[in-house]
Amino acid sequence: MPNVTKKLFGQGEALIREGERGECAYIIESGNVEILVQRGGQLIQIGTRGAGSLLGEMAMIDDKPRTATVRALDDCTVLEITREDFAHRVESADPVLKMVMRVITARYRDMIARTDTIRVLPSAPAVEAAENSDTSHETAVTAIRLNSELKRALEQNELLLFYQPIIDIQKMKIAGFEALMRWAHPVNGMISPGIFIPVAEESGLINEMSRLALNLACDAAIKLQAAASPDLIVDAPLFVGVNFSVKDFAEAALFSNLKATIEEKKVNPLQIHLEITETLLMASPEAARAELERCREIGINISIDDFGSGYSSLSYLHYFPIDTLKIDQSFIRSLSTHPGSLVLVKSIIGLAQNLGMKVIAEGVESAEDARRLQAMGCEYIQGYFFSKPLPFEKAMNFVQSWQAPSLEAAAQG
Repeated sequence: MPNVTKKLFGQGEALIREGERGECAYIIESGNVEILVQRGGQLIQIGTRGAGSLLGEMAMIDDKPRTATVRALDDCTVLEITREDFAHRVESADPVLKMVMRVITARYRDMIARTDTIRVLPSAPAVEAAENSDTSHETAVTAIRLNSELKRALEQNELLLFYQPIIDIQKMKIAGFEALMRWAHPVNGMISPGIFIPVAEESGLINEMSRLALNLACDAAIKLQAAASPDLIVDAPLFVGVNFSVKDFAEAALFSNLKATIEEKKVNPLQIHLEITETLLMASPEAARAELERCREIGINISIDDFGSGYSSLSYLHYFPIDTLKIDQSFIRSLSTHPGSLVLVKSIIGLAQNLGMKVIAEGVESAEDARRLQAMGCEYIQGYFFSKPLPFEKAMNFVQSWQAPSLEAAAQG
């Protein structure tokens, strides 16, 4: 049992405040407390705890700020565990135990950030951000169960790709699609990638999922090209963008797998776009550059996804073999409300064109924004204005019967 000191807190007194550094943890000996978090400038109660509960241990494990405020509902007696004593016991623990503690803590914090989405799973915790051992346990169990179900999903072919059209806004024709993975859960229906992709990255399943995505995307690219009405598509081959993660680039066989798959599927390499993030480039720049150059040598296009949301260092634009910049949707969606976004988007388009790169604007939801981007010289547009991500069958219908919307009613940009 760690060294503890008994402390008293009166009704309404805060034991822990959100945002502060965790200097100690508490075990409630008597009394009750409420767990509160900031939402819209107000403190919202998300749970209560009573005798026997452990509070505040997470901020001591990973040295991050408190994620909630804990306030006494009545007079409370607590046992205080100091940071020094806690840290000593953690560091002297078995290495496997330490690893499990830190992984569970990181996973718990990450899943708290996605609480609203996680609630699609029946095993998800009913409250968010409570610094309590019971909730931590339930969250860890949820993550473990999710990982197990994800393995089964791969085996049972529950993972599939949806395809969001990318339109050549200057010609008003279909240029390609971005492939987005979805999980058709047999009980919970479609599960957002915001839930399962982070779990896949933590567990290592992301590599297998990326290989699956590449296989499906190659098949789709061939079939979409063959089915497309010539009047609706650009002269160049229809492409499909496939997202790859840092974990994929850490895999030694990435390029050989890409090359082998493209050759096996007999797909034109120009039809496959690798979509990566700025973070991936910065994680291991020399290794990433070498891999990307090999990909480009066989004709694969390299796209930077969510450009502007990460490092945005101009130096890497000429260091890496980049073909396309995808402007982050946060800038596109604020074109009409923030003059700074308009200036930034114009600058990105001009910079890309000067460097011989193409530009895709993500998140376009209105004719007005589409018209503005067209006037700026942006080549491609992707977003709900044209289409949501489509299952393969509907993507096939799209390339056969899409009717280009008129932009004439939109205000001049």
